[in-house]
Amino acid sequence: MGLRLICLIAFSLIASCNALADYALVGSAYVPAAHGEIDIEKIDKKQILVTVLLDHLVPPERVELGLTHYVIWFSAPGGLPVRQRALEYDAESQTGRASIPTSLREFELQITAENGDSPNQPSDLVVASQQIREN
Repeated sequence: MGLRLICLIAFSLIASCNALADYALVGSAYVPAAHGEIDIEKIDKKQILVTVLLDHLVPPERVELGLTHYVIWFSAPGGLPVRQRALEYDAESQTGRASIPTSLREFELQITAENGDSPNQPSDLVVASQQIREN
């Protein structure tokens, strides 16, 4: 019995050695049905991998006419938003996904609806956001 418990604890520690945390994502008033999560995984001592998954995400043109993409932004404390990449959007399943490596450990993640995949600054159409803080 004792050996089984030790093995179970050891397996749990090994399985979670790279996992840091998960954060919930809830859609804003622009896309209230959208929900998902942000998974954080340690890559190495300096970088983490931020994976964003969203479900029930309507096509951008349904948020506002002329919009074509959802874009992810990171804002460090006291800093301006920095574009990371466009969300990989699947209109058929209404899902969005992106994985982004970063050295930031504290930042706000925002997803905005945009009229292109590489805008210079975020629009006011924030569809989801979350504060991220990792040690």
